[in-house]
Amino acid sequence: MAKLTRTNPAATTTDVETVGADLKFFTVDYINAVNGGAGPIGSSTGAQAAVLQIISDRCNIVAIGPLVDSNTQQTFAAEGEVNVATMQAAIRALANPTGGVNMSTATVTATKLGILTANVVT
Repeated sequence: MAKLTRTNPAATTTDVETVGADLKFFTVDYINAVNGGAGPIGSSTGAQAAVLQIISDRCNIVAIGPLVDSNTQQTFAAEGEVNVATMQAAIRALANPTGGVNMSTATVTATKLGILTANVVT
């Protein structure tokens, strides 16, 4: 009788976020509240739109989170490579102030998709 040899596959990775392509997550900390700057680019209230344009010019946005931390931070999910240093420099270079929001100290930080239960956003 033929003998069948079984081989277990290598363990699958759990350190990945995907919807078909590997996703990158990053948080923009505007430092200042930007909820009043939701108008279109070029308007007097276009801070959020200007940042969204910068991000979408550099990567394919998959999801955008809500403004949190008193309307000063926002997390994005994107496909492909994301260079947070380049994105941060472009956001800081926006006309100052953009829609009355000073962007000169904004930060962009790479993150993972992980939410501690103590920090769930509702």
